[in-house]
Amino acid sequence: MLLLAIYLTGKSPFSEVYLHGLVRDQHGKKMSKSKGNVVNPLDMVAKYGADAVRMALVIRSTPGIDKSVGERDFLAMRNLTNKIWNATRYVVQQTTLDSPALPGDKAVCKKFAQLAKQTTTLLIKRKIGVAADTIYNQFWHWFCDECIESHKQNKLSTRCLRATLQTLLQLLHPFMPFVTETCWQELSGESLLIESTWPS
Repeated sequence: MLLLAIYLTGKSPFSEVYLHGLVRDQHGKKMSKSKGNVVNPLDMVAKYGADAVRMALVIRSTPGIDKSVGERDFLAMRNLTNKIWNATRYVVQQTTLDSPALPGDKAVCKKFAQLAKQTTTLLIKRKIGVAADTIYNQFWHWFCDECIESHKQNKLSTRCLRATLQTLLQLLHPFMPFVTETCWQELSGESLLIESTWPS
């Protein structure tokens, strides 16, 4: 392809190539029809959803190094999809957007600004698997476990909670475009998430 493009146009079609390793079975063995350990991605998409499959293949991956993946990985990412949906439903049901700032707001705003910066840096450096893992952990363990609980205890305002979720949806969007777009529409009902400005 490279040689043909240069021959036909006189220009290289790309300047960088991102190589990933083989996708292996859950035991680290090469997938083979004769071994019967092939994971058909179309079957996994039908069972767990496209977002779960995308995220399972990307999370914790390293360029050029093989990645083991099994059904439990797809299940875990389907659970993340459900968690995103449930968190969005909780935030949408909170209607007090004009509530005053609360003690926890400043620290949360500072942390999610740092998360956006860290994620952007990781993506620019092509550390895609690390970026996905970082966002996964921050969404699940920080936003759902801490921020939502702080909101329930009136330590975090609805406005801050909503802004944090919007930013997390933007950061998750490259990895899980379908659920994040649906949740974005539920949350804001405005323009498409894919057209929004990347958080800085």
